[in-house]
Amino acid sequence: MKRAVVKRRLYVVNVPPSIPVEKVYQKLAEAVRSGYAEITVKVGKAYIEIVGTDAQIRESWFRVRDALSQLWSLHMLKTSSEAPIEAIVREAGRTFPPDALVYALRLRGYRAELSSDKQVLYTTAPPEEVVTVARSIAEVLDEIRFRVRGTAAKRLVAALAAGLGVPPETVIEVGLRARVFEEAEDGIRLREEWRRGLRKLALVLRPDSLEKIGEV
Repeated sequence: MKRAVVKRRLYVVNVPPSIPVEKVYQKLAEAVRSGYAEITVKVGKAYIEIVGTDAQIRESWFRVRDALSQLWSLHMLKTSSEAPIEAIVREAGRTFPPDALVYALRLRGYRAELSSDKQVLYTTAPPEEVVTVARSIAEVLDEIRFRVRGTAAKRLVAALAAGLGVPPETVIEVGLRARVFEEAEDGIRLREEWRRGLRKLALVLRPDSLEKIGEV
């Protein structure tokens, strides 16, 4: 039986200057899939020495490049106020409706909008806040998945709960009283267009929120 040949490969890559060294190191270390690797990060570069079989080295290098792509996307969000939605999804570790993220960030006082194809977020929010809000939206959606019916209704509840920092049940209760929602046999359903409903409930939950939301 032929034994796999163990090799050693050194890669030198540029890393974003705005991302803390600890985070760069963590992302790269998590990406490596081999028995041994040594990573050094300094002066805008990372030195990644991978020891393993050809297959392990190839897989590790593919994952390292993906991790670097994520780090540069976060750098872009921090320095250029824009980032691909896909990069935010990977950093948050959860999927979420991009529209809900936009309105949640606006409710927190940041400017936020999507590109015409909804693939890129433009915002004044710091990367850490964007990721935190995205995760919060995903968690709310998990919490209400059996209580609320319809994609638009869930998006509305998640945006308000994450943006205003209120429990989703509070959003639902207020929405029922305001006749934005209705109680159906299979759960809570939306009675009107979700952006109009969001604007109405935001005003009830926090009277100063309309100027933050902007046009919906």
